[in-house]
Amino acid sequence: MPTLYEAPTLTDSEQRILQGESGIVLQKCMQYLVELCSIAGAPRLVDLDGTGDMHTPGLALSRHIVITQDELLEFAARGGRFAIPTFADKAPFAPTGENPPVDGWEHCNLCANKNPALCQSDPAVHNAGLQPELMRVMRGMGLITTHSCANYLTMSYLPSVGQHCSWFESSQMPYCNATLGARTNFDGTLATCLLGKAPYYDMHVTENRYGTIRVECDRTIASDLEWDVYGFTVGEAVDVEVPIVLNTARPTTTQYQKFNSAISTGGAVRMYHLPGITPEAPNLGFAAGGRPILKHVRIDRAALLRTYEILNYHTSDVVDMVYLGCPHVNIVDLMQLARSLEGKRCKIPLWIMTAPWLYKQAAELGYIAAIESSGARVMSGACLAALGAVPDGVRTIAVDSAKQAYYITGCYPDDDDQLQVCYGSRDDCVNAALSGVWRGTFD
Repeated sequence: MPTLYEAPTLTDSEQRILQGESGIVLQKCMQYLVELCSIAGAPRLVDLDGTGDMHTPGLALSRHIVITQDELLEFAARGGRFAIPTFADKAPFAPTGENPPVDGWEHCNLCANKNPALCQSDPAVHNAGLQPELMRVMRGMGLITTHSCANYLTMSYLPSVGQHCSWFESSQMPYCNATLGARTNFDGTLATCLLGKAPYYDMHVTENRYGTIRVECDRTIASDLEWDVYGFTVGEAVDVEVPIVLNTARPTTTQYQKFNSAISTGGAVRMYHLPGITPEAPNLGFAAGGRPILKHVRIDRAALLRTYEILNYHTSDVVDMVYLGCPHVNIVDLMQLARSLEGKRCKIPLWIMTAPWLYKQAAELGYIAAIESSGARVMSGACLAALGAVPDGVRTIAVDSAKQAYYITGCYPDDDDQLQVCYGSRDDCVNAALSGVWRGTFD
């Protein structure tokens, strides 16, 4: 059992919610947040003035606090709404087919891997979503169904510096805290988004956001692959501290995606500072909050190469499949992939994952047709980790994401042979898709 701290101090209105005066749904939400405060040591709740992000439907707040579907439907019928703008993250995908992905999954050959619902041929099945009636009701309550692990790509309504949010997902926490300068913990749930409140601790508290450790590299981090490898290496080195990261170029959106997902996979980094780049770090002094930094980490080429080699665990250079889109690829990535594959033919399956809203834009721009003319497939609304499966017969897979390289063996839980992974740049992965052979390197 986790250590319990003192119960948080609640306002009069929060106490009334806890006592059930606002109904059973909000009462259960408040019970959950009070319990979370007691576990985390949060002295109170903070009012959220930013945005929320949650896995749908999110009715099970904990093992013993569960909102029933009937309770939520009644709450909605009485005019219940999300208290803050709330976006739907990727949802869990059950083998019974309640929640299939959105675009492009009709012929993905996952039947043999315990997910037969994904192999049905009727596209309507794949676009139905989880429990259609419940999802329709949640949209009426204000849920914005972006269905992406990188909702910041499609929100078009981003929080500003200092706003308190409640987000969920590895790449999204650092994106909110560091890239945008807003504030969140790993706490995006139905409870926080319905109440518009979250436990006040960790990254919601100004003093906890200052840098505590200085990290330098002996080379300037500039390429997509370097940002990915560096992020994982920094995460391993600093664990849960807030690093001040030096010796980098100014990152692109793709590089932010890679660095943010990698740094919170290699470690548990929710916040970092890039002096002169990130909002709360116009210089080194601001990043440290005016305090001396006593801890230093220096990362050299050997450390980066070690990370690269750890993320490559394969005994053969023959590749069965290539997988891109963890986190979901952005619209510029899709444009560049369309250019890379134009007039070419994939020798092995190439899957590219994106957000449903971007899929539609990419289709209108001709990127989907250009990519799929090569034999590759673009899909939306899921990823292999969420699906818990890879196509039948795949033993070696190539990826361009440190996060996915780290987690992807979990997609093959029922086989005695570990899924082998080739990890490298996007160009390395595209070349592998065209040739069926891995030739990736880290310079």
